[in-house]
Amino acid sequence: MDPFSTILGIGGAILGGIGGQAEADAQNEANDRQFDYYLQNWQYNKQSTRANYRHEVNQWRINRSNERQRTRHLDKTNLQDWQYALKIQDYEYRSQMRQYAKSEQIYGQQLSFNKMAAEAAKEAEYRKLQDSTNEIAFQNQDLVIKAMAMEGAAATKGQQGRSADKNVQSVFASLGRNQAILAESLLSAKADTAAAMKKIANDKYGADIAAQAARMLTPERLPQPPKPIKTPRAKFLKPRKPQKFDFGPRPVKGAMASSTGAWVGAAANALPSVAGIFTGGGSKYDFSFGGGGGGLANRDYSYNFGINGM
Repeated sequence: MDPFSTILGIGGAILGGIGGQAEADAQNEANDRQFDYYLQNWQYNKQSTRANYRHEVNQWRINRSNERQRTRHLDKTNLQDWQYALKIQDYEYRSQMRQYAKSEQIYGQQLSFNKMAAEAAKEAEYRKLQDSTNEIAFQNQDLVIKAMAMEGAAATKGQQGRSADKNVQSVFASLGRNQAILAESLLSAKADTAAAMKKIANDKYGADIAAQAARMLTPERLPQPPKPIKTPRAKFLKPRKPQKFDFGPRPVKGAMASSTGAWVGAAANALPSVAGIFTGGGSKYDFSFGGGGGGLANRDYSYNFGINGM
């Protein structure tokens, strides 16, 4: 193999190592930019998580405050309605008591009126009976006077004996009959008065019953409405405070290609081919270092620059 070609191969390997260095630098720069991006994004997410937590805590406080205001307002409204219901109940009870008092007044007045009406009717019947009695007495008196007058007239005519007796008997018989009629009339008048009195009593009793039926019952207080209970208050779960695991792992800069490693790696890839050229069995060149094994380590820089076959 031509030595110059070999040298060119070594130069190419060296240039390849230099190119690998540039690529490694570019990769390192890209890794740095990517790491900066991940780190910045992680920090932003961390800030966003904390901001969301603060927002949720504020919302939780607002919800609790709104719930307290709502329940307080509802409790106040229920209490106000309950107190108003008590006032309405008291007003209705007082109104019924006034109506009851008025009913009792009317009932008493009706009984008094019934009593006065019955007394007036009785007095009327008594006056009627008295008038009838007086009339019968006057009639009886007239009959007696007429009988006495007839008896005197008979005596004046000078009638004697049986004829005179007959006339007297006739007068007294007529008087007796008329008095009996008057007595029967008096009894009938008294019976009518008694019946009228009974009817008056019955009418009064019926009127009293009607007044009693129209009488209002004694009002009773209604049961007091139950006092309103407190409105149950909703519970709100407080947001959980973010922990480290909520932010995720902090970005770690990845393993980057080293410049030395890249160059050595490229050269190492080229050395086997170079060594094969100079040490291969078919090589015309012998670039072996003198001094036996150890090479550079033995620091023997005598070279055997021989050419095989020449």
